[in-house]
Amino acid sequence: MSSKVSVPRAELKDPAITELAKFRYQAHGRKLQYDQVIAEQPLQIRLSWQVSESSKCESQIFSITMRTPGDDKALIVGLLLSEGIIKQFSELESIRSETGLDDEELEHLQGQGSNSSSQPEDNNQWEVKLNTGVIPDIKSLERFQVTYSSCGLCGTTSLKSLEMKSPPVLSQDKHWLAFSVICAMPDIMRAAQAQFVQTGGSHAAALFDATGNIIDVKEDIGRHNALDKLLGNSLIVGNISQAQYCVAVSGRISFEIVQKTVMAGVAVLIAVGAPSDLAIHAAKRFNLTLIGFTTKSGFNLYHGDWRLLPLEETCQKI
Repeated sequence: MSSKVSVPRAELKDPAITELAKFRYQAHGRKLQYDQVIAEQPLQIRLSWQVSESSKCESQIFSITMRTPGDDKALIVGLLLSEGIIKQFSELESIRSETGLDDEELEHLQGQGSNSSSQPEDNNQWEVKLNTGVIPDIKSLERFQVTYSSCGLCGTTSLKSLEMKSPPVLSQDKHWLAFSVICAMPDIMRAAQAQFVQTGGSHAAALFDATGNIIDVKEDIGRHNALDKLLGNSLIVGNISQAQYCVAVSGRISFEIVQKTVMAGVAVLIAVGAPSDLAIHAAKRFNLTLIGFTTKSGFNLYHGDWRLLPLEETCQKI
């Protein structure tokens, strides 16, 4: 039997998921089955800008990153926000793929079953046009590199680099987030992960309000991309900075995850995994409440306890 088992059996409407053949091995033998697999494709982002109406339009590739197709507009906006290229969605004149369609039009076509094999390459190349007078940091653009889905924009992992992006001052509101609300977030987020249920291959980032209601959730093969999609969409629909919101992520906390959360102005970051030492240092530097190893029975808090509601006296003595 041929070893080539990666030919799609049927084309799915969701561009984030591909159906592929596999062999299931067990002690009594093997069986040909079909598996729903999370998609991964490159996304190229090109920036265009003009210093003035009379000046020449300049253009340069900003990034190439691996991601799961879908929510590309939100991903791009979130990446531009976290890298300090923009502060507000209104600074952008347009975001369009090289097909000439925007994100909503592409997703509509894909939902109609039009995501043929001839389209993805064009849909993977996007141009962002900044408003006239909005000029990106050229030195930042010169850091152009291919970035992988598990990595985000590497090479920016220093507190100084984040300070130079002029992040917003996080809200210092005290005593608004309950212990029970935090503990419930991972299960609520998991229940909303439709792509994970189908493929088991996606990370998630979710936005919660102070009472534990889930506002939005985004998925991607890369945890950095999932967070960019979440924060980018939040910037598109409304500014969440300075409000009592929490970001929850399905994996560990790296410096880049902290950077993206701080640049979006969200004061609480919660994860089911572990933080790195640099992530903790960054949380302390920018007064971010940082919580890791979150389960239904408890969590570790590394900084920012004043945002939590006080525990009952019996709990404090444990």
